[in-house]
Amino acid sequence: MTSNEIIQQIEHIFGRQPQGYMIHLINEALKDMASKKQEYTASYTTALEQYKRWYTLSDQVIDIIKVEIKDTNDRYIMIPKLTNSHKLLREDTDSGADTLT
Repeated sequence: MTSNEIIQQIEHIFGRQPQGYMIHLINEALKDMASKKQEYTASYTTALEQYKRWYTLSDQVIDIIKVEIKDTNDRYIMIPKLTNSHKLLREDTDSGADTLT
């Protein structure tokens, strides 16, 4: 739906409105949507598998804020996020040095 279609629908229901007022409403709506999109977070859970070190992530994941593991006392323990992810990929692996790129 284009902005002109939105304006036409509003004018059909509420009558003719000043152009500046309509643009102001559209800008406010866009700002509201942008702030919600930037601040949207979601939580996901997965079952841990024995002897599995790496887990795949959904294509919808943009950023990981924290990772927690539930211990035997039903408490969540946070795993600190590494500041240098390249270091993790290069040094914390089960592959031999000759298979690293």
